[in-house]
Amino acid sequence: MKKDTHPKTKTQENRYTKDFKSVINNVIFNSLGFFFLEFIIPIYASQELSATGFQIGLIFSVQTIGLIISTLFTGFLTDKVKSKTNLILLGSFGRGLAYFVLYFAIVFKSLIYMGVGTFSIGFFAGFFWIPFDTIIAEKSNKDHRSHAYGKRDSAVGKGLFIGGLLGFGILSIGIEFLPGNLFFTYSSILIYGFSNFVAGILFMNRVDESLKFSENNPNAISATHSEAKSKSPQKTDIGILVGIGFLSVVILMSNINGSLAKPFLNVYVLEKIINNTIFAMLAYIPSGIIAMFVAPKLGSGLDKISPKLGIVTISIIGAITTWCIINVDNIILFSMLLTIDTAIVNLSNLLILNLYSRITISNRGKLMGLYQFLRNGGFILGPLLGGLAVDFIDLTAPFIISIIVELCLVPFYLSSIHFIKPRLEESFENSSLIRD
Repeated sequence: MKKDTHPKTKTQENRYTKDFKSVINNVIFNSLGFFFLEFIIPIYASQELSATGFQIGLIFSVQTIGLIISTLFTGFLTDKVKSKTNLILLGSFGRGLAYFVLYFAIVFKSLIYMGVGTFSIGFFAGFFWIPFDTIIAEKSNKDHRSHAYGKRDSAVGKGLFIGGLLGFGILSIGIEFLPGNLFFTYSSILIYGFSNFVAGILFMNRVDESLKFSENNPNAISATHSEAKSKSPQKTDIGILVGIGFLSVVILMSNINGSLAKPFLNVYVLEKIINNTIFAMLAYIPSGIIAMFVAPKLGSGLDKISPKLGIVTISIIGAITTWCIINVDNIILFSMLLTIDTAIVNLSNLLILNLYSRITISNRGKLMGLYQFLRNGGFILGPLLGGLAVDFIDLTAPFIISIIVELCLVPFYLSSIHFIKPRLEESFENSSLIRD
Protein backbone atom coordinates (compact mmCIF):
# COMPACT_ATOMS: atom_id res chain seq x y z
CA MET A 1 0.00 0.00 0.00
CA LYS A 2 1.44 3.36 -1.09
CA LYS A 3 1.91 6.11 1.38
CA ASP A 4 0.60 9.58 0.65
CA THR A 5 3.77 11.63 0.44
CA HIS A 6 2.13 14.83 -0.77
CA PRO A 7 2.87 17.30 2.08
CA LYS A 8 0.01 19.63 1.23
CA THR A 9 -2.54 16.79 1.35
CA LYS A 10 -1.16 15.55 4.64
CA THR A 11 -1.32 19.04 6.15
CA GLN A 12 -4.87 19.46 4.90
CA GLU A 13 -5.91 16.15 6.51
CA ASN A 14 -4.32 17.17 9.81
CA ARG A 15 -6.27 20.42 9.81
CA TYR A 16 -9.71 19.81 8.32
CA THR A 17 -12.26 17.31 7.10
CA LYS A 18 -12.18 16.45 3.40
CA ASP A 19 -15.22 18.65 2.64
CA PHE A 20 -13.87 21.73 4.45
CA LYS A 21 -12.80 23.38 1.20
CA SER A 22 -16.37 23.09 -0.11
CA VAL A 23 -17.66 24.73 3.07
CA ILE A 24 -15.28 27.68 2.71
CA ASN A 25 -15.65 28.20 -1.05
CA ASN A 26 -19.41 28.30 -0.65
CA VAL A 27 -19.28 31.58 1.26
CA ILE A 28 -17.88 33.38 -1.80
CA PHE A 29 -21.35 33.21 -3.37
CA ASN A 30 -22.93 34.59 -0.18
CA SER A 31 -20.57 37.58 0.02
CA LEU A 32 -20.82 39.16 -3.43
CA GLY A 33 -23.10 42.05 -2.45
CA PHE A 34 -21.52 43.20 0.83
CA PHE A 35 -19.14 45.89 -0.40
CA PHE A 36 -21.29 47.30 -3.21
CA LEU A 37 -24.38 47.74 -1.02
CA GLU A 38 -22.41 49.30 1.84
CA PHE A 39 -21.10 51.90 -0.58
CA ILE A 40 -24.16 52.56 -2.76
CA ILE A 41 -27.16 52.55 -0.37
CA PRO A 42 -26.28 55.77 1.56
CA ILE A 43 -25.39 57.56 -1.69
CA TYR A 44 -28.57 56.45 -3.48
CA ALA A 45 -30.80 57.34 -0.51
CA SER A 46 -29.23 60.79 -0.32
CA GLN A 47 -29.02 61.70 -4.01
CA GLU A 48 -32.07 59.95 -5.50
CA LEU A 49 -34.52 59.93 -2.59
CA SER A 50 -33.43 63.11 -0.78
CA ALA A 51 -33.32 61.20 2.51
CA THR A 52 -32.45 63.08 5.67
CA GLY A 53 -29.29 62.30 7.61
CA PHE A 54 -31.29 60.37 10.19
CA GLN A 55 -33.04 58.33 7.46
CA ILE A 56 -29.70 57.49 5.82
CA GLY A 57 -28.27 56.43 9.18
CA LEU A 58 -31.34 54.34 9.90
CA ILE A 59 -31.22 52.52 6.56
CA PHE A 60 -27.51 51.93 7.05
CA SER A 61 -28.06 50.43 10.51
CA VAL A 62 -31.30 48.42 10.07
CA GLN A 63 -29.32 45.58 8.47
CA THR A 64 -27.34 45.23 11.70
CA ILE A 65 -30.54 45.54 13.75
CA GLY A 66 -32.08 42.70 11.73
CA LEU A 67 -29.00 40.56 12.38
CA ILE A 68 -29.12 41.28 16.11
CA ILE A 69 -32.77 40.24 16.31
CA SER A 70 -32.16 36.91 14.59
CA THR A 71 -29.10 36.15 16.73
CA LEU A 72 -31.33 36.23 19.82
CA PHE A 73 -32.70 32.79 18.89
CA THR A 74 -30.62 31.40 16.02
CA GLY A 75 -27.87 30.28 18.41
CA PHE A 76 -30.38 28.15 20.33
CA LEU A 77 -31.78 26.74 17.08
CA THR A 78 -28.27 25.84 15.90
CA ASP A 79 -27.74 23.64 18.97
CA LYS A 80 -31.24 22.14 18.90
CA VAL A 81 -32.06 21.39 15.26
CA LYS A 82 -31.03 18.12 13.68
CA SER A 83 -29.60 19.79 10.58
CA LYS A 84 -27.65 23.05 10.62
CA THR A 85 -27.65 22.84 6.82
CA ASN A 86 -31.38 23.62 6.82
CA LEU A 87 -30.71 26.85 8.73
CA ILE A 88 -27.97 27.81 6.25
CA LEU A 89 -30.36 27.03 3.38
CA LEU A 90 -33.04 29.23 4.99
CA GLY A 91 -30.52 32.03 5.52
CA SER A 92 -29.28 31.84 1.93
CA PHE A 93 -32.75 31.81 0.36
CA GLY A 94 -34.04 34.49 2.74
CA ARG A 95 -31.17 36.80 1.86
CA GLY A 96 -31.65 36.04 -1.83
CA LEU A 97 -35.29 37.16 -1.65
CA ALA A 98 -34.27 40.22 0.38
CA TYR A 99 -31.92 41.32 -2.43
CA PHE A 100 -34.88 41.18 -4.84
CA VAL A 101 -36.95 43.36 -2.48
CA LEU A 102 -34.06 45.83 -2.27
CA TYR A 103 -33.63 45.90 -6.06
CA PHE A 104 -37.27 46.73 -6.75
CA ALA A 105 -37.26 49.29 -3.91
CA ILE A 106 -34.37 51.06 -5.66
CA VAL A 107 -35.95 50.80 -9.12
CA PHE A 108 -39.29 52.18 -7.90
CA LYS A 109 -37.64 54.65 -5.49
CA SER A 110 -39.22 53.48 -2.24
CA LEU A 111 -37.28 54.46 0.86
CA ILE A 112 -39.50 52.32 3.09
CA TYR A 113 -38.96 49.14 1.09
CA MET A 114 -35.23 49.87 0.91
CA GLY A 115 -35.34 49.68 4.69
CA VAL A 116 -37.37 46.46 4.55
CA GLY A 117 -34.89 44.91 2.12
CA THR A 118 -31.77 45.83 4.08
CA PHE A 119 -33.40 44.73 7.37
CA SER A 120 -34.29 41.35 5.82
CA ILE A 121 -30.74 40.86 4.52
CA GLY A 122 -29.45 41.31 8.07
CA PHE A 123 -32.19 39.21 9.66
CA PHE A 124 -31.56 36.17 7.46
CA ALA A 125 -27.78 36.60 7.79
CA GLY A 126 -28.15 35.34 11.37
CA PHE A 127 -29.62 32.08 10.08
CA PHE A 128 -26.53 31.70 7.90
CA TRP A 129 -23.50 32.88 9.86
CA ILE A 130 -24.12 31.28 13.26
CA PRO A 131 -24.58 27.69 12.02
CA PHE A 132 -21.87 28.30 9.41
CA ASP A 133 -19.30 29.36 12.03
CA THR A 134 -20.36 26.40 14.18
CA ILE A 135 -19.80 23.97 11.30
CA ILE A 136 -16.34 25.48 10.65
CA ALA A 137 -15.43 24.67 14.27
CA GLU A 138 -16.76 21.11 13.89
CA LYS A 139 -14.79 20.50 10.69
CA SER A 140 -11.43 21.92 11.83
CA ASN A 141 -8.61 20.87 14.10
CA LYS A 142 -8.70 22.97 17.28
CA ASP A 143 -4.97 23.63 16.84
CA HIS A 144 -5.70 25.37 13.52
CA ARG A 145 -8.99 27.07 14.43
CA SER A 146 -7.84 30.66 13.84
CA HIS A 147 -6.50 29.60 10.44
CA ALA A 148 -9.89 28.02 9.68
CA TYR A 149 -11.76 31.24 10.43
CA GLY A 150 -9.10 33.12 8.49
CA LYS A 151 -9.89 30.93 5.48
CA ARG A 152 -13.52 31.96 5.87
CA ASP A 153 -12.53 35.65 5.90
CA SER A 154 -10.37 35.10 2.82
CA ALA A 155 -13.34 33.60 0.97
CA VAL A 156 -15.44 36.60 2.00
CA GLY A 157 -12.68 38.84 0.62
CA LYS A 158 -12.84 37.04 -2.73
CA GLY A 159 -16.60 37.54 -2.76
CA LEU A 160 -16.18 41.26 -1.97
CA PHE A 161 -13.70 41.64 -4.80
CA ILE A 162 -15.76 39.77 -7.42
CA GLY A 163 -19.03 41.38 -6.32
CA GLY A 164 -17.45 44.83 -6.24
CA LEU A 165 -16.09 44.50 -9.77
CA LEU A 166 -19.48 43.27 -10.96
CA GLY A 167 -21.53 45.91 -9.16
CA PHE A 168 -19.37 48.93 -9.94
CA GLY A 169 -18.82 47.72 -13.50
CA ILE A 170 -22.55 47.50 -14.25
CA LEU A 171 -23.17 50.76 -12.36
CA SER A 172 -20.52 52.57 -14.44
CA ILE A 173 -21.94 51.24 -17.73
CA GLY A 174 -25.44 52.25 -16.70
CA ILE A 175 -24.43 55.77 -15.70
CA GLU A 176 -22.34 56.29 -18.84
CA PHE A 177 -24.46 54.68 -21.55
CA LEU A 178 -27.96 54.22 -20.06
CA PRO A 179 -28.52 57.22 -17.78
CA GLY A 180 -31.81 57.00 -15.91
CA ASN A 181 -32.24 53.26 -16.60
CA LEU A 182 -32.37 52.04 -13.02
CA PHE A 183 -33.42 48.53 -14.07
CA PHE A 184 -30.01 47.96 -15.68
CA THR A 185 -27.83 50.22 -13.53
CA TYR A 186 -28.62 48.31 -10.33
CA SER A 187 -29.19 44.88 -11.90
CA SER A 188 -26.12 43.50 -10.10
CA ILE A 189 -28.34 43.33 -7.00
CA LEU A 190 -30.45 40.68 -8.77
CA ILE A 191 -27.25 38.72 -9.45
CA TYR A 192 -26.38 38.92 -5.74
CA GLY A 193 -29.83 37.50 -4.97
CA PHE A 194 -29.38 34.58 -7.37
CA SER A 195 -25.90 33.89 -6.00
CA ASN A 196 -27.39 33.37 -2.54
CA PHE A 197 -29.85 30.83 -3.96
CA VAL A 198 -26.93 29.04 -5.62
CA ALA A 199 -24.92 29.13 -2.39
CA GLY A 200 -27.71 27.47 -0.41
CA ILE A 201 -28.18 24.69 -2.96
CA LEU A 202 -24.43 24.05 -3.31
CA PHE A 203 -23.98 23.85 0.45
CA MET A 204 -26.80 21.32 0.75
CA ASN A 205 -25.34 19.14 -2.03
CA ARG A 206 -21.60 19.38 -1.34
CA VAL A 207 -21.27 19.49 2.44
CA ASP A 208 -21.70 16.43 4.65
CA GLU A 209 -22.77 17.85 8.00
CA SER A 210 -22.23 14.52 9.79
CA LEU A 211 -18.52 14.65 8.91
CA LYS A 212 -16.70 16.20 11.86
CA PHE A 213 -13.01 16.52 12.57
CA SER A 214 -11.40 13.94 14.82
CA GLU A 215 -7.68 13.99 15.60
CA ASN A 216 -7.51 10.21 15.19
CA ASN A 217 -9.45 10.21 11.91
CA PRO A 218 -10.12 13.62 10.28
CA ASN A 219 -12.60 12.11 7.83
CA ALA A 220 -14.79 10.32 10.33
CA ILE A 221 -17.56 11.42 12.65
CA SER A 222 -15.89 13.00 15.65
CA ALA A 223 -16.13 11.46 19.09
CA THR A 224 -15.52 14.74 20.88
CA HIS A 225 -19.05 14.80 22.30
CA SER A 226 -18.18 11.85 24.49
CA GLU A 227 -15.19 13.80 25.77
CA ALA A 228 -17.45 16.77 26.45
CA LYS A 229 -19.65 14.69 28.70
CA SER A 230 -16.68 13.84 30.91
CA LYS A 231 -16.10 17.56 31.35
CA SER A 232 -19.72 18.46 31.98
CA PRO A 233 -19.10 19.78 35.52
CA GLN A 234 -17.21 22.68 33.93
CA LYS A 235 -20.44 23.95 32.42
CA THR A 236 -21.57 25.10 35.87
CA ASP A 237 -18.10 26.22 37.00
CA ILE A 238 -18.31 29.79 38.27
CA GLY A 239 -14.91 30.46 36.69
CA ILE A 240 -16.17 29.83 33.17
CA LEU A 241 -19.16 32.12 33.79
CA VAL A 242 -16.86 34.88 35.04
CA GLY A 243 -14.59 34.36 32.03
CA ILE A 244 -17.51 34.53 29.59
CA GLY A 245 -18.71 37.66 31.38
CA PHE A 246 -15.31 39.36 30.98
CA LEU A 247 -15.09 38.23 27.36
CA SER A 248 -18.60 39.51 26.62
CA VAL A 249 -17.65 42.95 27.94
CA VAL A 250 -14.53 42.85 25.79
CA ILE A 251 -16.44 41.88 22.63
CA LEU A 252 -19.03 44.63 23.09
CA MET A 253 -16.50 47.33 24.00
CA SER A 254 -13.94 46.35 21.35
CA ASN A 255 -16.55 46.47 18.60
CA ILE A 256 -17.92 49.79 19.85
CA ASN A 257 -14.32 50.96 19.84
CA GLY A 258 -13.59 49.47 16.40
CA SER A 259 -16.55 51.27 14.81
CA LEU A 260 -16.11 54.64 16.56
CA ALA A 261 -14.12 56.15 13.71
CA LYS A 262 -15.22 53.99 10.76
CA PRO A 263 -18.01 56.31 9.48
CA PHE A 264 -15.62 59.26 9.54
CA LEU A 265 -12.64 57.74 7.72
CA ASN A 266 -13.55 59.14 4.30
CA VAL A 267 -14.51 62.47 5.86
CA TYR A 268 -11.14 62.57 7.62
CA VAL A 269 -9.30 61.86 4.36
CA LEU A 270 -11.19 64.58 2.50
CA GLU A 271 -10.68 67.20 5.20
CA LYS A 272 -7.20 66.35 6.43
CA ILE A 273 -5.30 64.63 3.60
CA ILE A 274 -6.69 65.12 0.08
CA ASN A 275 -9.80 66.89 -1.18
CA ASN A 276 -10.70 64.36 -3.88
CA THR A 277 -13.61 61.91 -3.49
CA ILE A 278 -12.24 59.38 -6.01
CA PHE A 279 -8.85 59.20 -4.28
CA ALA A 280 -10.58 58.90 -0.91
CA MET A 281 -12.60 55.93 -2.19
CA LEU A 282 -9.53 54.29 -3.75
CA ALA A 283 -7.63 54.65 -0.47
CA TYR A 284 -10.47 52.97 1.43
CA ILE A 285 -11.04 49.94 -0.85
CA PRO A 286 -7.74 48.03 -0.29
CA SER A 287 -8.16 47.99 3.49
CA GLY A 288 -11.15 45.64 3.41
CA ILE A 289 -10.14 43.38 0.54
CA ILE A 290 -6.40 42.92 1.25
CA ALA A 291 -7.00 42.37 4.98
CA MET A 292 -9.44 39.57 4.10
CA PHE A 293 -7.03 37.90 1.65
CA VAL A 294 -4.20 37.71 4.21
CA ALA A 295 -6.49 36.48 7.02
CA PRO A 296 -5.52 32.76 6.68
CA LYS A 297 -1.80 33.53 6.98
CA LEU A 298 -2.39 35.78 9.96
CA GLY A 299 -4.71 33.23 11.54
CA SER A 300 -2.10 30.50 11.07
CA GLY A 301 0.44 32.67 12.92
CA LEU A 302 -2.10 33.32 15.66
CA ASP A 303 -2.53 29.55 16.17
CA LYS A 304 1.17 29.28 17.04
CA ILE A 305 1.25 31.66 20.00
CA SER A 306 -0.55 31.81 23.31
CA PRO A 307 -3.86 33.74 23.47
CA LYS A 308 -2.46 36.17 26.05
CA LEU A 309 0.59 37.02 23.98
CA GLY A 310 -1.63 37.29 20.91
CA ILE A 311 -4.05 39.79 22.43
CA VAL A 312 -1.32 41.99 23.97
CA THR A 313 0.54 42.11 20.63
CA ILE A 314 -2.65 42.83 18.67
CA SER A 315 -3.70 45.64 21.03
CA ILE A 316 -0.32 47.38 21.04
CA ILE A 317 0.12 47.22 17.24
CA GLY A 318 -3.50 48.34 16.75
CA ALA A 319 -3.06 51.38 19.01
CA ILE A 320 0.22 52.38 17.31
CA THR A 321 -1.33 52.00 13.85
CA THR A 322 -4.35 54.15 14.75
CA TRP A 323 -2.04 56.85 16.12
CA CYS A 324 -0.03 56.78 12.87
CA ILE A 325 -3.23 57.06 10.78
CA ILE A 326 -4.09 60.46 12.29
CA ASN A 327 -0.52 61.70 11.96
CA VAL A 328 0.13 61.14 8.24
CA ASP A 329 -0.63 63.48 5.37
CA ASN A 330 0.12 61.12 2.47
CA ILE A 331 -2.85 59.29 0.88
CA ILE A 332 -0.83 56.19 -0.06
CA LEU A 333 0.65 55.86 3.42
CA PHE A 334 -2.81 56.39 4.90
CA SER A 335 -4.19 53.54 2.77
CA MET A 336 -1.37 51.22 3.84
CA LEU A 337 -1.89 52.00 7.52
CA LEU A 338 -5.65 51.55 7.20
CA THR A 339 -5.06 48.11 5.65
CA ILE A 340 -2.83 47.13 8.58
CA ASP A 341 -5.40 48.45 11.05
CA THR A 342 -8.21 46.47 9.41
CA ALA A 343 -6.06 43.33 9.45
CA ILE A 344 -5.41 43.86 13.18
CA VAL A 345 -9.15 44.17 13.86
CA ASN A 346 -9.72 40.94 11.91
CA LEU A 347 -7.00 39.20 13.94
CA SER A 348 -8.71 40.20 17.18
CA ASN A 349 -11.99 38.76 15.93
CA LEU A 350 -10.26 35.52 14.87
CA LEU A 351 -8.78 35.12 18.35
CA ILE A 352 -12.11 35.68 20.08
CA LEU A 353 -13.92 33.30 17.72
CA ASN A 354 -11.23 30.71 18.40
CA LEU A 355 -11.77 31.06 22.15
CA TYR A 356 -15.57 30.98 21.87
CA SER A 357 -15.53 27.86 19.70
CA ARG A 358 -13.55 25.97 22.38
CA ILE A 359 -15.60 26.80 25.49
CA THR A 360 -18.29 24.15 24.98
CA ILE A 361 -19.11 21.77 22.18
CA SER A 362 -22.75 21.01 22.94
CA ASN A 363 -23.65 24.72 23.32
CA ARG A 364 -21.32 26.11 20.67
CA GLY A 365 -24.18 27.56 18.62
CA LYS A 366 -25.50 29.58 21.57
CA LEU A 367 -22.09 31.11 22.16
CA MET A 368 -21.72 31.92 18.46
CA GLY A 369 -25.10 33.65 18.69
CA LEU A 370 -23.98 35.60 21.77
CA TYR A 371 -20.79 36.61 19.95
CA GLN A 372 -22.73 37.93 16.94
CA PHE A 373 -25.22 39.74 19.21
CA LEU A 374 -22.50 41.57 21.15
CA ARG A 375 -20.40 42.27 18.05
CA ASN A 376 -23.25 43.82 16.12
CA GLY A 377 -24.48 45.70 19.17
CA GLY A 378 -21.07 47.36 19.18
CA PHE A 379 -21.41 48.16 15.47
CA ILE A 380 -24.63 50.07 16.22
CA LEU A 381 -23.42 51.97 19.30
CA GLY A 382 -19.92 52.77 18.01
CA PRO A 383 -20.88 55.12 15.14
CA LEU A 384 -23.39 56.94 17.38
CA LEU A 385 -20.79 57.57 20.08
CA GLY A 386 -18.20 58.46 17.46
CA GLY A 387 -20.61 61.00 15.99
CA LEU A 388 -21.09 62.61 19.40
CA ALA A 389 -17.30 62.80 19.81
CA VAL A 390 -17.01 64.56 16.44
CA ASP A 391 -19.85 66.97 17.26
CA PHE A 392 -18.63 67.92 20.72
CA ILE A 393 -14.83 67.63 20.30
CA ASP A 394 -13.39 67.35 16.77
CA LEU A 395 -12.86 64.98 13.84
CA THR A 396 -9.80 63.29 15.37
CA ALA A 397 -11.57 62.56 18.70
CA PRO A 398 -12.96 59.11 17.73
CA PHE A 399 -9.47 57.98 16.70
CA ILE A 400 -7.84 59.19 19.93
CA ILE A 401 -10.59 57.64 22.08
CA SER A 402 -10.12 54.40 20.13
CA ILE A 403 -6.41 54.26 21.02
CA ILE A 404 -7.09 54.81 24.74
CA VAL A 405 -9.93 52.26 24.92
CA GLU A 406 -7.96 49.63 22.99
CA LEU A 407 -5.15 49.72 25.53
CA CYS A 408 -7.54 49.85 28.50
CA LEU A 409 -9.28 46.68 27.30
CA VAL A 410 -6.09 44.58 27.55
CA PRO A 411 -6.59 43.73 31.28
CA PHE A 412 -10.16 42.60 30.51
CA TYR A 413 -8.89 40.40 27.67
CA LEU A 414 -6.23 38.86 29.93
CA SER A 415 -8.72 38.31 32.78
CA SER A 416 -11.18 36.53 30.49
CA ILE A 417 -8.42 34.29 29.12
CA HIS A 418 -7.19 33.59 32.68
CA PHE A 419 -10.61 32.28 33.74
CA ILE A 420 -11.62 30.56 30.50
CA LYS A 421 -8.43 28.88 29.26
CA PRO A 422 -8.09 26.20 32.03
CA ARG A 423 -11.78 25.29 31.64
CA LEU A 424 -12.04 24.96 27.85
CA GLU A 425 -13.49 21.72 26.50
CA GLU A 426 -11.00 22.06 23.64
CA SER A 427 -7.72 23.15 25.21
CA PHE A 428 -4.79 25.15 23.83
CA GLU A 429 -2.25 22.67 25.24
CA ASN A 430 -0.91 21.50 21.89
CA SER A 431 -1.67 24.57 19.78
CA SER A 432 0.53 27.24 21.32
CA LEU A 433 4.22 27.06 20.53
CA ILE A 434 4.77 30.00 22.85
CA ARG A 435 2.88 29.23 26.04
CA ASP A 436 1.92 31.24 29.11
